[in-house]
Amino acid sequence: MRLPLALLLALTPLPPAEAADTGAMDARAEAHAAAVGVPGLAYAVVGPEGVEHAFHTGVDGAGEPVDAGTAFLWGSVAKPVTATAALVLAEEGRLDPDAPVGDHLPAFEGRDITVRHLMTHTSGIPERAAFAVADHYGPDAMGLDERVEHLAGVAAAEPGTHAYSSANHLLLGAVIEEVTGDLHGHLREAVLEPAGMDGAFTDAEEARAAGLTPGHRFLWGVPVAGADAGKVDDEGVAYGYLGGTLDDLAAFARLQLDPDPPLLDAQTLAGMREGVVPVPGSAQTYGLSWRETELSGTGEPVVFHGGATPGYAAIVVLLPERDRAVVVAQNAYAIAADGEIQRIAFDLARMLSGTPVEEPAAAWIPPAAAWGATAAALGLGAAAVRPGRGRTRTALGTVGVLAAVASAALLSYLGPRSSLLWIPDLALAVAAGGLLGAVLAVRGLAPLLRGGVRPGPGSRRPRRGSGR
Repeated sequence: MRLPLALLLALTPLPPAEAADTGAMDARAEAHAAAVGVPGLAYAVVGPEGVEHAFHTGVDGAGEPVDAGTAFLWGSVAKPVTATAALVLAEEGRLDPDAPVGDHLPAFEGRDITVRHLMTHTSGIPERAAFAVADHYGPDAMGLDERVEHLAGVAAAEPGTHAYSSANHLLLGAVIEEVTGDLHGHLREAVLEPAGMDGAFTDAEEARAAGLTPGHRFLWGVPVAGADAGKVDDEGVAYGYLGGTLDDLAAFARLQLDPDPPLLDAQTLAGMREGVVPVPGSAQTYGLSWRETELSGTGEPVVFHGGATPGYAAIVVLLPERDRAVVVAQNAYAIAADGEIQRIAFDLARMLSGTPVEEPAAAWIPPAAAWGATAAALGLGAAAVRPGRGRTRTALGTVGVLAAVASAALLSYLGPRSSLLWIPDLALAVAAGGLLGAVLAVRGLAPLLRGGVRPGPGSRRPRRGSGR
């Protein structure tokens, strides 16, 4: 009897990682690092039994070769880890995902935001709210309670629509802290240790012990290991400042495939990954701190979450139909090149199925933006030195006003501190352009402010006595 094609496909297991051309995958990772400009990269293919293939290339922020012991920051990959820790509390009966956040955080008392809203980014808290409370380093950094109070004062939309913001998981971490008395300790006891993530770190002290080196930010197209690229926000583990080795990242991926022993009920674990709210402007849906979509080129369902901190990027891509995962960690990041940087994980996932992938694309937008802004600033500076006369001077003064306003608007979205952390070259060029634009505005429009525009060369002047 002939079986229907759909049934035959359903009964045929998808090929495991061993059937993939891992040599070609390694070469693709090398080519990606060269094209994008990432100094160091590590990836692994993970199966139910653990790592099936691993690859390391390049150097860390200290110039040492990347290897199995190299530590990376994972950025927002911390979010599904934190959500897992929250659901452990839920299964223990200590936390109700549908309870108001105000039950645990008095600053939010009376608000309609629930713990589930935080995990799905549907609280109504806007993306930009995170910039004031995230990425604080050192002993004088803003405390967790102070950050919660700040977010409580932020104007928010009605809960329900997905709007991604790290502020949600900062608050989720604060809820866990309130319930357990020790967010870091609970993360370690509930998730990291049972999953075998022995090298994972949750604060700056542990990161130093793990040997974390500075990551790289791009300055006019050149990856540079900077002092702030690799610092750890001690109060930021819930939303982005979790890290460890490639093996630690792989251990978390394995937890999603075949947990032994299981941390969560199988139904709860599957429910985390099920997309329940649409992500505006994309084909993705968002679950309890996981993204769900289809892998382009194959149509396979994938569940993933990527993340970044200044200088680092990481991503976990789950392939449920293959019972496999791909994890990637890189020690460079630029916001405008997020797609190019994170694309490697999806290309490696496609290669697992034998699907052809395109050649890696260079990340040209960040340097183009930085050099363009730099050229504009130089042009404004030259005009400010010699603004001309007459209408030319007035026109250049108007350009200076527009440049100053545009600079202030661009830098105000992230804020000066976050702009220098995330887009340092562009921020400096835009700030310089704004200052020079202001100088040009003053010099160009000064005659108007004094009561008139001086006539330029060739202008007709009235003869004495000819007026009426």
